[in-house]
Amino acid sequence: MLRFSAHLSFLYLELPFAQRMEAAQSAGFAAIECAVPEVPATEMRARAQDLGLTVVGINTTPGEAEGERIGYAALPGREQAFARNLDAALDYAATAEAGHVHVLAGNIDGIARRDAEATFMRNMESAIRSAEKAGVRLVIEGLNSRDRPGYFVSRSQDAFAYAKRLGSPHFKVMFDTYHVQIMEGDILARLETHLPLIGHIQVSGVPGRSEPDSGELNHREIFAAIDRL
Repeated sequence: MLRFSAHLSFLYLELPFAQRMEAAQSAGFAAIECAVPEVPATEMRARAQDLGLTVVGINTTPGEAEGERIGYAALPGREQAFARNLDAALDYAATAEAGHVHVLAGNIDGIARRDAEATFMRNMESAIRSAEKAGVRLVIEGLNSRDRPGYFVSRSQDAFAYAKRLGSPHFKVMFDTYHVQIMEGDILARLETHLPLIGHIQVSGVPGRSEPDSGELNHREIFAAIDRL
């Protein structure tokens, strides 16, 4: 049976963060997730427990420098910044009882692809060990190059390749129908082929990242296919 999570960095933005959790529960969501949490981890856990919500996941925090606002994981020379960033995210996730941390890999414009990839793989090998100790899963997501030009991973196919190479149950792919449709399409076949490597699925309408009941994708059929799988 499908269980739906409200992404509180996109939904109910007219409300303070804590009230967004209540709005999600009132709307019938079983879980919540967000990019950057806006309340302390202990408060997140307590409120979620009171409301009967599961905390699905959070992101590593974006960097402050213009070129690092979508992460560090693939940036040569920024390994220590990434390690600090990851440790803070894992700490928060473990305390809040969140299931995963979405690792932001960074914009690699001006960096040789092979250097970025080598940096990413080294960082992930270390990060996986930390995630295992924390009892948290890491996920990586392909972000389409139209919205995020220069991002390290733009296609789900590449994200799946990294997951295969790393071969850890603590490293999976976050499959976002919005990004995948823009870059690759063929949503149902990709889900069927790669489901064991997928740790979480996000959905929204294409174009415009709107509600999933609008746009060019038939999310009703996508949901039915996921349920069958």
